[in-house]
Amino acid sequence: MPRPGHNALLKLHSPLDLFTTRLALCGGVLLSFLVRAGSLDFQSLWRDEVDVIRFAAQPLPELLRNFTLAEHNGPLYYILMCGWLHLAGTSELALRFIALVCGVLSIPLLWCVARPLVGQRAALLATLLAAISPYLAWYAQDAKMYATFTMLILLALWCAGRALQNGQVVWWGGFVFAASLSLYIHLMAVLMIPLYALMLLVWPSAPRGRRHGLVALGFLTLPYLPLALWQLPLLLQPHPTGHAFVPLSDMFALLFALHTRGVALVGDWPVSTAFLFAVLVGIFAPAMRMDARVRGSAISPEGTSPWRARLFLALWAFLPVVLLFGVTLRLPLFQPRYLIFTLPPFLMLTARGIMALACLTRPVALALLAVVLAFSALGLWVQGTQPLKSDFRAAAAFVAQRYQAGEPIMFQVPYARYTFDYYFPQAHPTLEGPWTNDGKSAESVVQLLRETTQGYATLWLVVSESWLWDERDLTRAWLREHAELLGKGSFARVEVYHYQLH
Repeated sequence: MPRPGHNALLKLHSPLDLFTTRLALCGGVLLSFLVRAGSLDFQSLWRDEVDVIRFAAQPLPELLRNFTLAEHNGPLYYILMCGWLHLAGTSELALRFIALVCGVLSIPLLWCVARPLVGQRAALLATLLAAISPYLAWYAQDAKMYATFTMLILLALWCAGRALQNGQVVWWGGFVFAASLSLYIHLMAVLMIPLYALMLLVWPSAPRGRRHGLVALGFLTLPYLPLALWQLPLLLQPHPTGHAFVPLSDMFALLFALHTRGVALVGDWPVSTAFLFAVLVGIFAPAMRMDARVRGSAISPEGTSPWRARLFLALWAFLPVVLLFGVTLRLPLFQPRYLIFTLPPFLMLTARGIMALACLTRPVALALLAVVLAFSALGLWVQGTQPLKSDFRAAAAFVAQRYQAGEPIMFQVPYARYTFDYYFPQAHPTLEGPWTNDGKSAESVVQLLRETTQGYATLWLVVSESWLWDERDLTRAWLREHAELLGKGSFARVEVYHYQLH
């Protein structure tokens, strides 16, 4: 006797529906490419992106040594970028192209992972949400490795799911390969290892699937050993990391805001409420009730049992945050972008919640979907039309229009010189603004500035994130007293001053 929903399931997999599904998936991939590529070079490069050029330019032996040196959180990425930048150059488009490709490839991979977890229709909706996610789009337009290691984690999960389903060893090989690469693209991929182990309990398995899975997890630990050799001592002997300690509640609140509203934080309570409601419904809505009202099945024929799928998605979204918090109790390391790989399950649960609500009250589901889509589109528009990163491109252009050969440029903080010089290739004397956050007295800062500026008649001062270096603003206080301001330019997160020294 056919099970309930069997006819609908057959209809869902009819040739027309299969064609429609593939067409919708291709449309989502194309949409993701358009929203990411359309404004790929709009934002100025920021310091971490210019670091990619600096690190990738190191000799190969030095790049290889970074695999076992502390605080190198993505050694393999710089080796890959070294080869790519030799071929493509160091333009903004070349720097961000790899992230763009990986960001777009994440969309079909997300579909492959989501389909056995939330069903075909919810997986298509999750794909659409990912395609227009402002946060995922932001890091697909960033030269760092965050889009790349998110793509590799999705690839590893897809390979593991296929291996558990059919028991073929080749898929376990793909899993080990993708998961190992992700560990060396960014060290925070290690937080996914407990989730890989949980997959063995969640997915229905071929007779030898779980046994092969345990072997694959064993093989996965071997490539991680070189990283563990320097990571474990750091945990045992904490040291300053430059990161502030963040309470767990604040970690969740910040991640939720960025995942739902993007880096521009567009909208407020409407978008946050819509996402939160949809995610909670996605976690707790009974699958059979949803199946009864939606054509097709919430879980595909080869998929996991409903409650296990929801449990896995919830753990994937939340457990890495808790694990990282445990690390930060010893070694503060939290940055929201480190946990970007927790956004795909969040979107899958959102999509499942909206589909479940459609079974009960279609107007509410449509209203939630409209809010989510509208604010996602608004976030993409803001990111593509307003400078949000430190705008060194505009700052360098401002200086170039007024610069006289031989004028010194002082940077506050000094690390900003690398990003500024990317856009300002003209040779110039470089001065370091004094570091005052170590408690230097005002008198000693005055003496340092006198010695640093001696012999110069004019001075350019480029200020960005100065609180990290000169929280008391002693440098500009001295210049206000001992120099005449000739001109000033204010840009996103960067200020430029031109002084005539007394």
